[in-house]
Amino acid sequence: MPTTPPSPAMPPDRIWPLRGEFVDAALEQSFRESTLQQVVSQQRTSLLVWAILLLLFAVPDYLAMGPVPWFWVLMGYRAGMAVLLLGYMHALGRVPTLALHNHILMWLGLLAYPFFFLFYAVRPDVRAINTGVIMVVQLTMFLFIPSRVKLTIPVALFGAVGTTVSYWWTSPADAATKAATVLLVTMPAVMGYVAALRQQKTERQEFWLRQQLQDANRELQGEVARRVALQVELERQAATDLLTGLPNRRALAERFPIEAARAQRTGEALSLVMFDLDHFKQVNDRYGHAAGDAVLRGVGQLCTRSFRGVDMVARVGGEEFAVLLPGASVQQAGVVMERFINTLAGMDIEIGTQSLRISATAGVAQLQDSESLDALMARADVALYAGKQAGRNRVVLAPAPG
Repeated sequence: MPTTPPSPAMPPDRIWPLRGEFVDAALEQSFRESTLQQVVSQQRTSLLVWAILLLLFAVPDYLAMGPVPWFWVLMGYRAGMAVLLLGYMHALGRVPTLALHNHILMWLGLLAYPFFFLFYAVRPDVRAINTGVIMVVQLTMFLFIPSRVKLTIPVALFGAVGTTVSYWWTSPADAATKAATVLLVTMPAVMGYVAALRQQKTERQEFWLRQQLQDANRELQGEVARRVALQVELERQAATDLLTGLPNRRALAERFPIEAARAQRTGEALSLVMFDLDHFKQVNDRYGHAAGDAVLRGVGQLCTRSFRGVDMVARVGGEEFAVLLPGASVQQAGVVMERFINTLAGMDIEIGTQSLRISATAGVAQLQDSESLDALMARADVALYAGKQAGRNRVVLAPAPG
């Protein structure tokens, strides 16, 4: 049989036609490993039954032969084989990987057959029964003992040839009867080989299809995960100001109803701050838009460091920002913003080899009843522009409406 490695052009699921194994050695190994537990269990059961039957059939031998020397020869053979079979059964329990290649099982089969050959000479009275037993063994090796077809073939051939020689040597029958006996012990092996070969091919084809299905499922799951991650990223980008990394106006609009409903349910205050960078246009005009972007990024970083985790700072315009402060009254929010405004005014923003400082003006408004976001922002804006008119770099609190 060919033993050369498969060509790269060969499909990985190709199966050797006469031995029923994958051409791809790695795939064949993977298949055997996937069925190892089942194969070990079946082989251990087969070995135990084999050993028990060997010993049980010593009883009719004794009844027919008595304690003659040839009986003890046969009994010694039976006992020796039983020890080997039970020993290998025990070894499989401790080292299951022995079943991956099945070479030991092949050698046990080769060692077992000479017993039947010897039986033709020692018990000529049961020659027909012995032949029938060999027929059953030939079929059983292929169909009921899980092994590799390529390793069972030499055992079956050895059994057929050895039986033929033993029968022809010990039997006084005519040539036609002897030829028929050869066919009798050969046909079960051929039938068993064909059936086992088809079974091995079917098992491997099913394994390949399962592998393909699992690969397709993994690929599909990976694609779903990638799409989910992409969707999350797109949603994040849609709700994020790319320059500052802060949430944008859309994110603020989505968050506000949640905080407003919580404030109404718990009775806690909810304040909104609108603050605007003072003289920001002059920064762009004097230093360029890259400098303006650097200022906005610096302000964004300061916002990230300055407010609580429950607060939300969003960039809602060119140089305009909004801060949502759950649980803070207008006075408390004013204190927070005073601290922020002072920190900002004292912060140096590096622009190339230069640094500059910038201030901001803020207006603070507290949510009233079922006030909308637009209405609340409008009141905070009024306070903001009042601060601009009053000289900038300050915080102005908006009065309650009405």
